[in-house]
Amino acid sequence: MGQWRGGGGALPLDEPQDAVEQPTPPPRAKAKKSRCAACGRSVGLMGFECRCGGVFCGAHRYSDRHDCGYDYRGAGRDAIARANPVVRADKVDKL
Repeated sequence: MGQWRGGGGALPLDEPQDAVEQPTPPPRAKAKKSRCAACGRSVGLMGFECRCGGVFCGAHRYSDRHDCGYDYRGAGRDAIARANPVVRADKVDKL
């Protein structure tokens, strides 16, 4: 068999070893389970986000099926006002 040509392998006890401490990552916060805001059913990946800020299941996804506080009428009015600016004709001087 062959001979092992190691360099001694053991460190002297009087020399301190540089212990490098790895910073431990902070513990991860558990992901909050997505549940329907109306009935509490687990929706998983198929949750529907409403404009009021809640996540709802398929049965409560429409605004009339849950207590939605979002003002759809006001939002529509504002969108139309932004999309259609007021156009006024220049005044013509009389001769």
